[in-house]
Amino acid sequence: MDTTEKALRFLRPDESARAYLERALTEPLASGIPWLDARAPEPALRPGEIIEIVGQGGSGKTEIALEIATNAVLPAERRGVRYRGSEARVIFIDCDGKFDQLRLLRVLNQKITDRLGTSVAENKRESMVDEVYEESMSRFTLIRAHSSLDVLKTLTALDAAWDGKIARAATDGRFGESKAETTTTTTTTTATTNRHGGNGGVGKSSQRLVICDNVAAFYWLDRASRKDHEAPYNIQRVFANEARLLKRLASAHRASVLVTKNTLSGDARRVGEYKDFLPVEWTNAVTQRIVLTPSSSQAAGYGEFVGVASWDAPRRPGGTFTVTERGMRC
Repeated sequence: MDTTEKALRFLRPDESARAYLERALTEPLASGIPWLDARAPEPALRPGEIIEIVGQGGSGKTEIALEIATNAVLPAERRGVRYRGSEARVIFIDCDGKFDQLRLLRVLNQKITDRLGTSVAENKRESMVDEVYEESMSRFTLIRAHSSLDVLKTLTALDAAWDGKIARAATDGRFGESKAETTTTTTTTTATTNRHGGNGGVGKSSQRLVICDNVAAFYWLDRASRKDHEAPYNIQRVFANEARLLKRLASAHRASVLVTKNTLSGDARRVGEYKDFLPVEWTNAVTQRIVLTPSSSQAAGYGEFVGVASWDAPRRPGGTFTVTERGMRC
């Protein structure tokens, strides 16, 4: 697709200048992971990007997705405390049914507690933790997919909701921002600013992150659905449509997209040797790819896992990470 066509797809003749600026000036998300947030060449979690994290089972893919999600939903600052979050709406699509909600709540609560530090009086800590916790979780939506058709339905619904075609999305808070956060009346805007302590600037409230955990979970089922069986969605159509919808969410709606994927045995041992097993339509849609492998040089503590993250595309410095009971440490 050439530059002119991309620009035409991005522009919306019927939207206001404010809505356009909210989409165009969206800031990169803060993941809390140094080798993702590095300013050189630029932060990875930018609007319009589709980042793929690949690795064998148990290599830390879901933990990295969880770390990014919890940092994304946290506020930037509340009551003088810096939480260093992005205040982003996060849609987490769980494709293999292994998402641990208790783990999410524990990691988020630990981050809030750690960032409060010891500067807050003990009698105020509990109420502040509860307030930030409730606000952060209001921006997180978990969707369990039981087939590739569920994934396609979810992505289609997201596109429609963010395009204003589903009126209820503006009020129920699942896919879209809540009515109180999107209204342009002076009274409500002031109340929202006072309640959250934000500046109400353009771009902050429009940050969005779509995470699809184990996007190839239904690969073998889809591969078995051949055209000669008259299946409506064979593997080529499934991933071609998923790629198309994710690209639209990333470009037209200025969302950051993160997907994780299990590798076939032994196909991601060294950087540059990874070969994608999905159809070419999917491979061409991915703009960045990170390969995870276990660390062979750092010893892990009891109950911990040490992994190495290497960039397959584009080439940039990676890093190590340690998965612990309290969350991820980089």
